[in-house]
Amino acid sequence: MKRILVAHDGSRQSEKALKEAIRLATSFGASLTVISVVPELYLTEITDIDRENLSELLIAETKSLMNRVKTSLKGKKIRQKFLIRQGSPADRIIDTAIKQKTDLIVTGSYGRHGAKRFLMGSVSSKIVDHAPCSVLVVK
Repeated sequence: MKRILVAHDGSRQSEKALKEAIRLATSFGASLTVISVVPELYLTEITDIDRENLSELLIAETKSLMNRVKTSLKGKKIRQKFLIRQGSPADRIIDTAIKQKTDLIVTGSYGRHGAKRFLMGSVSSKIVDHAPCSVLVVK
């Protein structure tokens, strides 16, 4: 195993996934890419200007989150990369895994944008179904 991709959205579940991905990357000497995806907004009830403002706010929040993750990984002896993408979270994660020839995707069982009432959120479920590699879903 050479390349691990971990999905992170700031949720408690994604923090657990990140810890497991760090453990695996350290054990296998693998590189670690942390990806956070800003979901596109399809709200028809708000104006385009409000949608843009909300989108900018989500992007700024995601950048702040990634900076915190970077800080938490300082001093770890693993190759690290950090990506912020925009769009459908599952699609962007799968696309990134394909482009980077990822060996393992690590994700939480549900995230901030998922529904906690399900055993596994729609994003993690879609990743499991369509990933080009093995997927570890952390509960």
